[in-house]
Amino acid sequence: MPKLDRVVDEELRRRLTDAHASLRANQPTEAVRSLADTFVWMLRTHPDLLAATEPVRGGRQVPVVFRWPALGADLDPASVRAGEPTIVFTRERFAMSEAITYFEFTVDTAVGHGL
Repeated sequence: MPKLDRVVDEELRRRLTDAHASLRANQPTEAVRSLADTFVWMLRTHPDLLAATEPVRGGRQVPVVFRWPALGADLDPASVRAGEPTIVFTRERFAMSEAITYFEFTVDTAVGHGL
């Protein structure tokens, strides 16, 4: 996967590769759980991401962490404000399209921030 090859951090690339393997094995729920764990790991390992922003339509800047998809594996805003980000699962199972959304967001965030 070309974009995944651009991830610099070896541990992060390994985690994303594992999640990609779950996608290829048609295990979207496992992939989402792995990606949620990976995103939290990214935030804790690279705390500068907690304050990072990205432009959205209209030129506004939005915190990267709050762009994490809220599709049932939701980032707890209070945990972010406390500096200890956590993901709350409000669902037991995830569709492949949701897992791909989480995967693409996580890879794009990693590559976009030079991780």
